[in-house]
Formats: sequence, structure tokens, C-alpha cells
Amino acid sequence: MIKTDLIPGKKYLRKRQTMIDGVLREAESWMRFERTTPTGAVFSRDFEPEIHLTDAEIAVEISEKQEK
Repeated sequence: MIKTDLIPGKKYLRKRQTMIDGVLREAESWMRFERTTPTGAVFSRDFEPEIHLTDAEIAVEISEKQEK
């Protein structure tokens, strides 16, 4: 996804690979888009610190699927 297509306040699905107990797994989470930055964008999740993603991470990890 391109960061200029993101809508503030809208939730987006983030899919990424992460290492859990030495095993590479695919993780999914819903995140709310807050604002853009010169190098990427800021997202949030309930009661967690802000998540900063780069333009490259946004292009690969963020999609606009219907929320479950």
C-alpha cells in the first residue's frame, strides 16, 4: 500500500513475519492509521505505544482488507 492512500482513523491489516521461540511465523494485527511522517507513517493499537513504519514496510505489510 502507498502511504498517500491511507486515511487517518481507518484501521488497516498488517501482515508480517516475526520470530517466535526460534520459529519464523506470520503475524497479523489490525492497526489504526494516525499520521504520515517524512519517512513513513505512525499507527496505533489499543493501549500500546505508537508503531512507526517506514515507506518500505507500509508497501509490503499494510493492506486494506475488510475488518473481521
